[in-house]
Amino acid sequence: MNLMPKKFIPFIACIFLILSAKTAVGKADGYLNDENRRLLVQLDTLLSRSPDIDRRKEADIARLRSRFFHTRDLERRYWLAVNLYDEYAAYDSDSAMVYVDRAYELATTLGRRDWQTDAELNRAYLLSATGLLDDADKCLRALDEKSMTDAQLHKYCDRNIFLFSHKDQYIGDIGRQTAYPERVDSLINDAMKNMAPDDPYYGWIVGWGHFKDESEALKAINIIKPLVDRSEFKTREDALNAWVLSKLYEYAADNTQKMKYLILSAMADIRGSVKEVASLEEVAALLINEGDFERANTYINYSFLWANHYKSRIRLGQLARLKEETINALYQHSRNQAEQNSTMMWLLVAVLGVLLLALLYIIRQYRQLARSRRALKRANVSLEKRVEELSATRGELDESNRRLAAMYDKARRSASQLSDINEAKEKYIANIFTICSDYITKLDDFRKAIFRMIVARRFDELKEMCKSPELSHSEIKLLYANFDRIFLQIYPDFVADFNTLLRPEEQIHPRGNDTLTTELRIYALVRLGLNDSVKIARFLHISVQTVYNTRQRTRNKAAVPREEFAAAVQSLGKSSF
Repeated sequence: MNLMPKKFIPFIACIFLILSAKTAVGKADGYLNDENRRLLVQLDTLLSRSPDIDRRKEADIARLRSRFFHTRDLERRYWLAVNLYDEYAAYDSDSAMVYVDRAYELATTLGRRDWQTDAELNRAYLLSATGLLDDADKCLRALDEKSMTDAQLHKYCDRNIFLFSHKDQYIGDIGRQTAYPERVDSLINDAMKNMAPDDPYYGWIVGWGHFKDESEALKAINIIKPLVDRSEFKTREDALNAWVLSKLYEYAADNTQKMKYLILSAMADIRGSVKEVASLEEVAALLINEGDFERANTYINYSFLWANHYKSRIRLGQLARLKEETINALYQHSRNQAEQNSTMMWLLVAVLGVLLLALLYIIRQYRQLARSRRALKRANVSLEKRVEELSATRGELDESNRRLAAMYDKARRSASQLSDINEAKEKYIANIFTICSDYITKLDDFRKAIFRMIVARRFDELKEMCKSPELSHSEIKLLYANFDRIFLQIYPDFVADFNTLLRPEEQIHPRGNDTLTTELRIYALVRLGLNDSVKIARFLHISVQTVYNTRQRTRNKAAVPREEFAAAVQSLGKSSF
């Protein structure tokens, strides 16, 4: 039976067509075309594989470090230190600075002033990247340009560009009309005069030399684009060249090409395990303009993670502002969507009006609806009685809830007191054992210092005192024994609770009731709040790599998700409500 009058059907169909047309209106593309959308999908896939890429990077670094610590030849140690700096430079600023210092010390010992200059140029890069801009400026100004080779001059030019680009990120262009100050412009012009196309800084410096106007940018694009398109987008240099090409396209007002090469630059950074990144952040900013807030937020979160890993002050500040812009843009988008929804609501009201007319028509045609209403009224009376019964039951439940709330508040206060006591115990234990660990470290350093004096033929009578490291070994064993005993007194169920986080076949069982294995000892420190692998390694007097490998191996045994494992360990023995 057809309940809808035929004369209303065309009108309703027209309204629904209007609604469909309203929702079909989209935003015109500014930076995205089909090629760039495909590249974004590839970038998303590459981001999901970044942990595996980082693990390969760590393995390569571990091999280099092993060779460095087992090499006695000073010149070979210098080059290994340089290689380690190259690996760490855009990956971990703290570790990179350690090997810059070691390279400088070795260059000084070998009497190589040119190598000292290379180390100082590398130091300037790290100081700029981590936000210590005044120190970076002093470092560069202290160098003698006249004594530099052509390769060093090119690197010196690059470091000045890098410094002033970071200054702009902090305090803006400070009134300049060009992309860089006159001093840097002079360095760029001098570098371009004698730079060959195969120079690693060629594309980077040539690109910066043409950040002036659209015509200059087009000239540089014709020079750099073939170089960039031939690259495999796997190295830091590939990422920098693609980034500078994207900036040239920005000067040339070509938005799609700008986005393309920013994406390719970000992909090169990921493949090279580069954490000092800018491209992914800029891609996120452009996606905000395109309304792709979810993907932009994902890219910002990755950038935050990498900037924190690299310890880049500038990048973290930039990302905080970008995050704020994302939130504001999302808010504005929501407001616009609300306005559209308001328009659609009025259209829906019109539809409801038509449906109401149809309903009145149906009522006139089917008077039997009155009988249904009377039956419904009788049902309502019965329902009201049920509602009264339910209301009485609800009153009883409210009283029970009040009693439970009082009991819950009392339990929470008790738990809070217990938590304060436990935290005090944990701090006390951590402080005691930190003091013990520092004492052992100082004792071992003292022994080594005396031994070096003996080797230098000073105070021969001290030789026998310092040859054997038994003192520090015994102190470490005593530290382990005391730590295991006291920790297990406070957390007697730690081993059993920890094993609940592991698969049954991977559970750990120490030899004695009052001893821990190295693996359990590491996670005992995590339970006490010491989650930094470097600090754990220092506390236990083992290598950072050993701590990292042990923690990685243990997470692979976990019965809980790997990313939740550390938090689960820290919650062992704590009450929860």
